[in-house]
Amino acid sequence: MLKSLIDGLAGRRKKNPEADEEALPPVRQEADTVMPLPDDEAPADLPATLGFVSHQPVMDRQQRVVAYDFFVRLGKRNVADKQQEFDRLLLSTLQNMDIFRLLAFRRAFVHISMTSLDEPLLRGMPAGSVIFVLEVVPDLVVTEEMLAQLDELQKLGLRFALEPASYDQGVLSPALQADLFSRVDFMVLDFAGPSTRVLAPILDQLPKRYPGARWMARNVGTAEDLDVCLRAPGSNRFALFHGPFVLTAHALEGGKVDTSQTRVLQIMRLLRANADPKEVEAQFKLDSVLLFKLLRFINSPIHGLSRKVQTIEETLLLLGRETLFKWLSMLLFTSRKDDGTAVALLEKSLIRARFMEKLGGYRGNKLEAEHLFLTGMFSLLDVLLNIPFPDVLDPLELPLTVREAVVEQKGIFAPYLSLALACEHGDNVRIEALAKVLDFDLDLTNQYYLDAVVWAQVVLRDSEVHNNVEAV
Repeated sequence: MLKSLIDGLAGRRKKNPEADEEALPPVRQEADTVMPLPDDEAPADLPATLGFVSHQPVMDRQQRVVAYDFFVRLGKRNVADKQQEFDRLLLSTLQNMDIFRLLAFRRAFVHISMTSLDEPLLRGMPAGSVIFVLEVVPDLVVTEEMLAQLDELQKLGLRFALEPASYDQGVLSPALQADLFSRVDFMVLDFAGPSTRVLAPILDQLPKRYPGARWMARNVGTAEDLDVCLRAPGSNRFALFHGPFVLTAHALEGGKVDTSQTRVLQIMRLLRANADPKEVEAQFKLDSVLLFKLLRFINSPIHGLSRKVQTIEETLLLLGRETLFKWLSMLLFTSRKDDGTAVALLEKSLIRARFMEKLGGYRGNKLEAEHLFLTGMFSLLDVLLNIPFPDVLDPLELPLTVREAVVEQKGIFAPYLSLALACEHGDNVRIEALAKVLDFDLDLTNQYYLDAVVWAQVVLRDSEVHNNVEAV
């Protein structure tokens, strides 16, 4: 990919454009890097449905989730005689799964080919919420007719992005290049694997080559790569960032937990130790902001309480210790101000937690469902606090089933966590295998995961954790 990027910026032809296909890492590593397919992989016949369509978070400069990047892990992208059929199937699958429910508080990047601009389903997409990433296919030549089709779609409110390194002189003439690039809203720079030393001179060229462009950095793998985007010459052009970098970023310098997080952890320890309610409430009185945040969240309409609670004692009476403990975990992610990384980790944790809770509650075991929620919620706590497992969990005295799944990836809850991670990565093979192990219908699994993503967005909205999606 780096060679293609350099060749594109240098004006050299990219002979073998490859698709963005993601290689799922081991469960604990959680990397989202999109990897190219082998050149000798034979295309298969297209299925009747594309199954689970993965969506990975896209963040703004404050590292808050503002969009999703939609993709399908199939070995048949960019096959010239199949591409339009694939795009039609992708758009149809997105509509049939009602996946655009996710866009109530987010935007979406959906990858299609330049050859599919005449696809009627494009006109049914939610204008303003979707940005179509225009990809090349073998032997593609951009024509004036395609530009005219692009103009027609833009009149309907549709927006577009492209990776300029893909559109070299073999794809379109220099005369058409400026015309095409002037029509897109975002340009994509793929960071799949390059070192900062190599990227620096490339980034130096961006404002000179494309002075009016807004950029999305895709496949940003580490916090160091993100730092290149934010500090290199022309860094002000980068508006959006995609990739697993958020899982490598340290929450605080030196791995220190701040005062509010320390207090939340202390309250959680008191709950696990069955401390007197007055003792628990006394801790909240030392930090009124924490109490305000917790009560605002608990009283959110999404929880459906018959009346609002005003005190911790009322909360304990109405909800119980287990439920209060469950929602206190959310405060670990929101205690610090203006921390986009923590909020991004919170959204990912909430999705995992709700998804696993729904799976556990399907068969009516309420306690198991609550413990599955904790498993998902705490699965990223080591990244948030920059304290390794099991050290970060030891003081909380979590149930053994939760601890085993989070720390050792074993025990009865481990397959649930693995299924949540497989859904994050869009690994259809693993999703199907794990759903079979857990005896869950695949359609129900997909529905629960989408429900969890929507639910997490509503929770963040009701908790007034705002993301500026209007800037996308």
